[in-house]
Amino acid sequence: MENAITMEKNVYEIVMAPFLCSKCIQDFTSEHSVKCVRCGERVSKHNSLKNNCHACEKYKKTFDKVSFVGLYQGIYKQLIHLYKFKNKRQLAKPFAQLLQYQLNKNWDISQVDKIIPVPLHISRLRERGYNQALLMLWQWKHGDYRSKIIPKMLIRKRATETQTNLTRNERMKNMKSVFRLNPKYCVLNQNIIIIDDVYTTGATVHACAEVLKKNGAKRVDVLTLARA
Repeated sequence: MENAITMEKNVYEIVMAPFLCSKCIQDFTSEHSVKCVRCGERVSKHNSLKNNCHACEKYKKTFDKVSFVGLYQGIYKQLIHLYKFKNKRQLAKPFAQLLQYQLNKNWDISQVDKIIPVPLHISRLRERGYNQALLMLWQWKHGDYRSKIIPKMLIRKRATETQTNLTRNERMKNMKSVFRLNPKYCVLNQNIIIIDDVYTTGATVHACAEVLKKNGAKRVDVLTLARA
């Protein structure tokens, strides 16, 4: 485990060296002692034998697993905020490299059928100018990855209010029936990975996965830049 963590930190240092000093890169570590096997949340020691956090036990979630690059804190949180809200698109490339490293560590790409970004509503897309999840995916050059990216598989039917100040229950309600499957695509018996920037309560990716599972997807996993 120690060697794996050291290698991971070395990858982060190489990727982020043009943007951060070595001290700031320490914020990127995603390893912590005991994690929920589904969503990656910290699990208290007395619940560690259950393998799931309280939220995953209490709330039904339609995705199968979540993996993330790092924790949404410190300098990493600031960078993601700059990328998402301040038009710092140059961060798409290093973020994409970190996502790809995490994907390779947790999945066999040959067993993945489709990789899809969480879609933005057209009004939010016009306001921001880009979909932050999709922009990262387009940085992947290798054919085995690029060919599996399906940008318009999910359609966001309506705009939603920001979820920053909402509770878990409010977020789940806010995202209910927001997405639909593009009728041009079939997901029957397929293994799919959803890409997003930050996993907080899982309400958004839960809503996406619910649509995919209802349309026959075999497995739906989630990969994000950060775990709040």
